[in-house]
Amino acid sequence: MEMNSQIAFTSNIRFVEHHVFSRMNKQNFIDYSHIRPNILKADEFYSTEIRTCTGGGLVKPFVEAEGFHFWDDLKNKKRFPQLVNMLFHFVREPQRGLLLGSKDLKSNPYSIEQFENLKKVFLDRVKFVSFFQKHKFTNSETAYHYSVPADTWTLCTSYTDPINKQRKFVKKPEDLFNVFENVSIADGDRLFMGKKEVLPSEYTELFI
Repeated sequence: MEMNSQIAFTSNIRFVEHHVFSRMNKQNFIDYSHIRPNILKADEFYSTEIRTCTGGGLVKPFVEAEGFHFWDDLKNKKRFPQLVNMLFHFVREPQRGLLLGSKDLKSNPYSIEQFENLKKVFLDRVKFVSFFQKHKFTNSETAYHYSVPADTWTLCTSYTDPINKQRKFVKKPEDLFNVFENVSIADGDRLFMGKKEVLPSEYTELFI
C-alpha cells in the first residue's frame, strides 16, 4: 500500500530537443483557437507554439489527465471563471498540475495576468504544481506532450540566442534559468534533461 501511494503522487517532466519531439508519436492535438476545443481529457495529448499563451494540464497519475492551451486574449480574460470551472470539471480532485508559458510584452498585456491567475487557482486547488513561468526571450516558445500510461510530460522549449542568432533548445538545467523567469518543480515530480535526471540535491533552486 505504501508503494502504491508513492507511485500515485509522482510525475516525470522531460525536456527534449526539437528533433526528438517532432519524431514522437503524438495524438490528440490541443489548439488555442476559440473555434476548436482548447481543453481536452484523454490518455495522451499535446500542444505546440505556447508563447504568450498559458498551457499545461491537470493529472491523476496513471488514472486520468487533461491538457489545455489558453490564448491570452480579451475573450479569455472575460470568461476566466468559466475556463476554471471547465478545467476542474474534466478531472475532479487532480493530484498534480503543470503550468507553462506567458511573456512580458506590451502587445500582449493579458499574458502575465492570465498565467498569474491560473497559477493562483492551481496552487489553491492542487497539492503539487510544477510551473515554467514567463519566457524571457521574445521569440521563445514551448510545446508539450503528456501520456497517462507513462505519467510523463515531454517539453520542448526553443529560443534564439541574442548573440549568434541561432535557434537553441533547453537541454541542460542552466538553460531553464536562462529561458524562464520562474521555475518550480513540485515535490515528487522528477525532472529530466533528455534521459538524464536532474537531482534536487544538485539544483535545489529548481525544486521549491
